[in-house]
Amino acid sequence: MKNFSTTIVSNGGWSLLNHVVRVGSLAAVIIALSRHFGPQRFGALAVGLALVRVFAVVASFGLDRVVVRHLVDQEERSAAIVRETFWLKLGIALLSYLAMLGLIFIFERGNTLLLCIAALAGGGLLFQACDVFDYAFQAQGRFPLSFLGRGVPILLSTALKLAAILANAPLLFFAALETVEAALIGTALYFIHRRSGSRSTVSILATTVVWPRLIAEGFPLFLGALAVMIYMRSDIIMLGKMAGYQVAGIYAAASQISEACALLPMALMPPLFPVLVRWRRLGPDFYKRQFERLFLIAATGGFVFSLSLTFAAPAFVTVLFGPNYLPAANVLVVHGWTILFIFIGITQSGYDITEGLTWFATFRTFTGAALNITLNLLLIPKHGAVGSAVATLVAQIFSSVLLNALHPKTRPILRMQLKSILLLPALRAVYGNVRARQPANWQEIGNGVTLADG
Repeated sequence: MKNFSTTIVSNGGWSLLNHVVRVGSLAAVIIALSRHFGPQRFGALAVGLALVRVFAVVASFGLDRVVVRHLVDQEERSAAIVRETFWLKLGIALLSYLAMLGLIFIFERGNTLLLCIAALAGGGLLFQACDVFDYAFQAQGRFPLSFLGRGVPILLSTALKLAAILANAPLLFFAALETVEAALIGTALYFIHRRSGSRSTVSILATTVVWPRLIAEGFPLFLGALAVMIYMRSDIIMLGKMAGYQVAGIYAAASQISEACALLPMALMPPLFPVLVRWRRLGPDFYKRQFERLFLIAATGGFVFSLSLTFAAPAFVTVLFGPNYLPAANVLVVHGWTILFIFIGITQSGYDITEGLTWFATFRTFTGAALNITLNLLLIPKHGAVGSAVATLVAQIFSSVLLNALHPKTRPILRMQLKSILLLPALRAVYGNVRARQPANWQEIGNGVTLADG
């Protein structure tokens, strides 16, 4: 029990470190680029990269957790799963890249700058095929190798980007550096995987037997992730189209701050997901209590970040981005509250997978995306970037919380979420029964680990 708990904490630490490096590096580059280019040109780059991020989700096809689960459950077939996932992801990435360029050419035919940014930065989609080696590390609990394959290349790429800023490199050079970063990560993951003693190969001659099942299981997760990315990036894309690149640059600066804070639960979910599966085996009461505590922790963390950004938004924006971006403070005050609901929504994502609710999760996220786009169309003409932030917040509240009322299996989750948002009743409800019902036998929880029961 102790060894398992220590392993979970250790893996969570490595995963968190990976995300801290990623978020810190991204923040440093975004701040430097925004100051270097100003709102207008930075906005153009932000719109182009937002398009690439949307198609990066298409290229991933929701395979991450599905592949990890198969690697854990079918360890003897891990080589075949790794091999076939690699070629599957590479094929999907190539189609995604071509589709992105085709759509830009059709709908933004005269926008050469946007096409060039997407073409140069989008090359990194092809290297996402190497993410399968990271999935293998996660399945084996080897999170230090995952950090070595991702964190170190990101630090190197950040150094290159900052050096390019000092050298006054042109805008398109930074778009190309996005592909360079992806290539560094992909190469590092591949060679670390080979040197770690794995027998997996990426031979194209091998017989394929796993990929149809991966596609079938990953498809609903892909749709959900795509919907999330659409309503996270559609605001910047629509602002660039409807209000101009300068307004998009203002919004991008504000949203980067709140989105960076929201990455914390994303870092903790990969090492926590196997624990959720074990908790479920211990009975519905135990499972429910643990999720109540998870939601309470998520809501508390979300409130801390959201309130901090609400009261310190002008200071954050001025210090980080400079006086040219001061209008972004009003955007940040609104957009910062999405953190609370993102924390809660990511906590529920583990429940959706373990309970087989991926299709309903997809429905929620697509509804949120449609609502976000509709509200953006209504609010951007009158309220600009602040209106877009309001649209994103409302969509997040609906998709993460309120739409849970529509399904009988998620209504208990809705009650837990509402309790967690009302922190004092949640504390009383969750921790008031700890003494009343301790596990009779600590061996019952075997490979599980609790948040409050021990």
